[in-house]
Amino acid sequence: MPEQEKIRLTTLDEFAQYLKNIGTGQLAFTAYPISGNPEAFHYDGYEQLVTRVSDGKSFDNVEDFLCYAFQCDQEGYTHTEYVDITVQS
Repeated sequence: MPEQEKIRLTTLDEFAQYLKNIGTGQLAFTAYPISGNPEAFHYDGYEQLVTRVSDGKSFDNVEDFLCYAFQCDQEGYTHTEYVDITVQS
């Protein structure tokens, strides 16, 4: 089975816009950070809610998820240059 094409998102705003473009739809995806292991997530555009599949943890808001994905520090500065995602559905 061929590997799925990865979408590279290089900024918090770019990732936020990608999720916003989904509208009220649903999205299952895997995020591949520069460091660390890939993690599967589910995005509900209607509720604007991101949930980690492995443990069902929901982020308080999309911005918190984006900072998690980009490994932000307490001031909100990113510690990674990009996040790759593959879409499952």
